[in-house]
Amino acid sequence: MRFHLLLLLATISLTRIPIAAGDDAVDPTGKKYTGRLIEDQGAWRFRTDAGKAFSLNELTYVHFDAKPTPLPKTPLTRTLLLANEQRVTGVLLDVDTKKIVFAASWGKVLTLDRSQILGIENADRCIPILHDDFEGAIPSWQLEGKPALSRERAFFGQSSLQFDAAGQKATRSWKPPLRDGAIRVFFCDIADSPKRRWTFVVQTKPARKAPPTLIIDAAGYDGANLTEHFGSLKATPGWHLHAIEINGERLRIFVDDVCLGQTRTLPDESIDGIRCAMESAGKLYIDELSVSRRLPLMPRPKPGADQDSLWLEHGEQIFGKIVSADALNVVLDAKFGKRSFAWSTMRGILFAQANPSAAATEPDGLA
Repeated sequence: MRFHLLLLLATISLTRIPIAAGDDAVDPTGKKYTGRLIEDQGAWRFRTDAGKAFSLNELTYVHFDAKPTPLPKTPLTRTLLLANEQRVTGVLLDVDTKKIVFAASWGKVLTLDRSQILGIENADRCIPILHDDFEGAIPSWQLEGKPALSRERAFFGQSSLQFDAAGQKATRSWKPPLRDGAIRVFFCDIADSPKRRWTFVVQTKPARKAPPTLIIDAAGYDGANLTEHFGSLKATPGWHLHAIEINGERLRIFVDDVCLGQTRTLPDESIDGIRCAMESAGKLYIDELSVSRRLPLMPRPKPGADQDSLWLEHGEQIFGKIVSADALNVVLDAKFGKRSFAWSTMRGILFAQANPSAAATEPDGLA
């Protein structure tokens, strides 16, 4: 239990939260204390309501008050693999023969020594189908009513897709249809009109007469056309994460990690698109659409001593030297020469570990 507490506190430290409100703490004898967890001169301590302070070595765990899940400051598309099964999720920006540049979930851009990283995986054990960042032309989108790219607001990067007139629609379709995986898109609600109403409609194959839908209006965020309704969220200005998850038996709709409801899926049903529509006055922005297919669990191979490797979808490995990588592709120099591989063809990449002790030390910039 103490290991899990230390790992949780490391996560808190990474996100640079100076004080975390606590519900209670329990020591190894089972005695419970109420108070709060504080950071004091670089060390974490639990201070009880009576004023007594405990070090972490004196506690088994700390239970925190329930808080809304904070919105990440980057899309969560890749995961850095560190020693001792530690992970950092965010966006991969660049890899060369010496360094890795990575935007972490808390927004900081990290430049890390490659020798201290075991590998990089697609996040959430998924294969990416598409990722639209709205930083350039969007020919894959079908637009009605002229919604347009705008630099007024962006979740990540410089621009997003803006809706500012009733009747505007934007539809994104993909192949193959998604049967087991997730769709995520960030939307910015600026709460500028009490009569505003927008919808995110899930396009299924075969098409439903009443497809699952997220409704955004002045009252809040709610699901429609669902067989089970779990509640709604109050509307708040700012960026929000809308997610749709589908597996073999059900489809669920989320906003900010809160499940609004679900519906059962037919044996041959899948998702092949999403449509955002503005039905009344106001402004709405969307950014960072991602669609990913979930993979079955598989043990990760061990890194080689003298060669890097690509870990492919079905478990195969290709060995060589990874000379570069970015958000889209990985370039491997192998016996067949240099070749580029898309992230959509693999589970991840593993770096050679000629010096295991270097990978066991914490990379600079993570503390």
